[in-house]
Amino acid sequence: MLGVLRGLRDLLTVYRGGDLRGGDPGSGRTTVAVVLGTQVLAGGRPSRTLEARVRHAAGMYAGGEVDRLVVTGGLGKHPPTEAEVMARILRAAGVPEEAILREDGAESTWDSARFVAKLLAREGVREVLVVTDPLHCVRTAASFEKVGVIARSGPVYSSPMWRDPWLRRGQFFRESGALVWYGMRHGVGGRSRR
Repeated sequence: MLGVLRGLRDLLTVYRGGDLRGGDPGSGRTTVAVVLGTQVLAGGRPSRTLEARVRHAAGMYAGGEVDRLVVTGGLGKHPPTEAEVMARILRAAGVPEEAILREDGAESTWDSARFVAKLLAREGVREVLVVTDPLHCVRTAASFEKVGVIARSGPVYSSPMWRDPWLRRGQFFRESGALVWYGMRHGVGGRSRR
């Protein structure tokens, strides 16, 4: 319960404009970023939020901030998978195929953490930067930490979920409930499996 309360405090800090990067600050450069999926529209078009996340990650790659990108997200209401749409945008932005790892089975943030952790274990990676909307970073990083992956936040401030005050407020309440649910259901916010 203490972990959930910490998570809610962190969520409020982010909502008020504070910065939470997470992870162990002494652990050095993080070479892999994980981009969390979200809605794919009819015709395989990315939602504005998905587009913002992927463009942010592509910029990080182009700027030499990370060496590889993991895209995670399964099939939603419209095909193809979120991961495939993200990989397509990254390739169009000049990210080479060999720098992109795909996880296309996740249907939730918790799935993404578990499935990506397995993929990263095969690659020998123990630390990541999670790329998603600022408020979503709190639950995402906590989920990755719970499955044993050191996670730093890579908030996407260009996301409509952040830039639009009404969407931000709605996401704050949604993430508050999701943090409590993840704490009860998955133990997120408690001890990690490290």
